[in-house]
Amino acid sequence: MTRRGGLLGPTAVRVIALVLALGMIAGIGAPYLLQAGVPLWAVLMLVLIVLAVPVVAVVRSERSRR
Repeated sequence: MTRRGGLLGPTAVRVIALVLALGMIAGIGAPYLLQAGVPLWAVLMLVLIVLAVPVVAVVRSERSRR
């Protein structure tokens, strides 16, 4: 018996998670940090770190499933 991932395939779930993460980071956090005087390079580093968390989680879960 095969295991199903719900209504969406694994690729669709990854794309949705990536879009949501980018939207949260860029749309909510970055403008306020820039207005508060945080340097652009620090905001970009924070964005990359926060974005890396769900991406790494997805990659690790895919490896453990194999």
